[in-house]
Amino acid sequence: MDNLSQHRMETRKCPGCGKEKTYPARNKFHSLECAYAARKGGTIGDLGGLVLDLVRKKRDGGLTVEDIADHLDRGPSVIANTLKDLRSKGYNLVSGIGKRGGIQLEAVEQDPVRSHIVHDLSDYTGQWVRFGVCGDKHLGNMHCRLDVLKLLYDLYESEGITTVYDTGNWIDGEARFNKGELLVHGMDAQLDYWIDNHPKRNGITTRYVAGDDHEGWYQQRECLEIGKYAMLRACDAGRNDLEYLGYAEALIELKAKNGSRIMMVNHPGGGAAYAISYKGQKYVESLQGGEKPTIVLQGHYHKFNVGYPREVWVVDTGTCCDQTLFMRKRQLQAHVGGQIVELQQAPDGRVVRFRVEFLPFYDRGFYEAQRRRFGLPAKLKR
Repeated sequence: MDNLSQHRMETRKCPGCGKEKTYPARNKFHSLECAYAARKGGTIGDLGGLVLDLVRKKRDGGLTVEDIADHLDRGPSVIANTLKDLRSKGYNLVSGIGKRGGIQLEAVEQDPVRSHIVHDLSDYTGQWVRFGVCGDKHLGNMHCRLDVLKLLYDLYESEGITTVYDTGNWIDGEARFNKGELLVHGMDAQLDYWIDNHPKRNGITTRYVAGDDHEGWYQQRECLEIGKYAMLRACDAGRNDLEYLGYAEALIELKAKNGSRIMMVNHPGGGAAYAISYKGQKYVESLQGGEKPTIVLQGHYHKFNVGYPREVWVVDTGTCCDQTLFMRKRQLQAHVGGQIVELQQAPDGRVVRFRVEFLPFYDRGFYEAQRRRFGLPAKLKR
């Protein structure tokens, strides 16, 4: 009977919270809370997980804070704080749904105001402003070109560039047709792979949008704002150089002394067209009056192109991933590389000079000579 004594303490992993705890040997769980969580089928001491499970099951928005509190036997203030914490982590929990004003998870939280991210370039009026551009990196896919990505960032660093715009699809995500090409599986595992392998260079900040495909597949399934969640995980890992701009697109206000112009960083959708320039052209033609930006940086199609439809500079930003099986089946070429974009603004904000340098890459055996050509060390940085 001594072995079952209430007074004998034992350190072991609690099946309720999953943590090493010291508690009476005769008790199966560390606490009533752990037992309750396990009985409800939630994760292990994770009140947020239990709340999400309930909201997901009630998709019509019928659950209010009070309903959730009653289901989980917690106080409404505890549930309200848990919902606030989940929103801060990127979950798109929308309130005021249905007649009762319930809570619902949405893949994309609608923002009625399209806010601009302001970059003050007034000190550069009449001077060249330079930034790097690349996209469609697809980290986690076996065809991702980490050698290209690292060399691009070495070049950006050597050129004194401090900002790189990423046009989306920075991880490969998971779908029925790409599982055989994945090096890592699962949302958190792919984000950790991205954090560990995406180049980090002194003074360079990568500002990225999230596509509604690939990384966006996770967002649509989990109703978690994947770009925000990725940035929070990156910050926790000490990566403060990865900055999320928005889902699918972001508007950047390039502010001069007496005016400004808008640059859009965009990850569109749909399949590639026969003519490389067609998608950018039709996109600009489709924009409503008053919404036309001056510059569009466009990913998704894995092509490089520069066009000027309706007096809008459209740059298709290529890819840092070789042709995948999906692309081969559809006879789609991959333009592997990145860009350096340069522009000058007049005092009223007009872009009066604009040029794009494309940095193309080819097969994997090409790169030692390529590094020497750019005057860079032969060994790749991490």
